[in-house]
Amino acid sequence: DHPDYLGTAKAINQTALYSQAASALQVSVPKDPLRSSKLVDGVVWDGKDPARYADSFKVKV
Repeated sequence: DHPDYLGTAKAINQTALYSQAASALQVSVPKDPLRSSKLVDGVVWDGKDPARYADSFKVKV
């Protein structure tokens, strides 16, 4: 079973505040905040499926 990754990220990252600040400075923001990125270890992080990334670790808590 996995925690609420999206809820936790929203509480920490405060994306609404970031969007307001970017708008005030006329800086564009991604339309979809759940992006994917290739990490330094070569693994692709998919923001839409954080559980898959968490499950990829050999050590489980």
